[in-house]
Amino acid sequence: MISEREAPVSKIIREDEALVIVWEDGAESVFSHAWLRENAPENRFLALGRSAAPHHAYRDVYSPWSVSIEYDETLVISWAGLREVNRFSLLTLKNSLPDVESAELALSAD
Repeated sequence: MISEREAPVSKIIREDEALVIVWEDGAESVFSHAWLRENAPENRFLALGRSAAPHHAYRDVYSPWSVSIEYDETLVISWAGLREVNRFSLLTLKNSLPDVESAELALSAD
């Protein structure tokens, strides 16, 4: 388990199809926009543990309008074309491993 001290972010790189989070410990995490939209806490059925929409529903549709970090513990994403803001716990993201297909698609878009 990652402790709070290990979650701070060094920088966030905005790619065409993904966000790359570079953690202060030097590790990097790649999260495709589709994965972030699908796995946003606001877009999940909590009881079922499944996303509210199929994975392909968000692919190539939305990109972040703005990305920021709130209180050194929350990633905040505003989506272009939506009146929606998603918030992710940095600890949760640090401990998350997006599915391989999602990460490969995001990286192959470059």
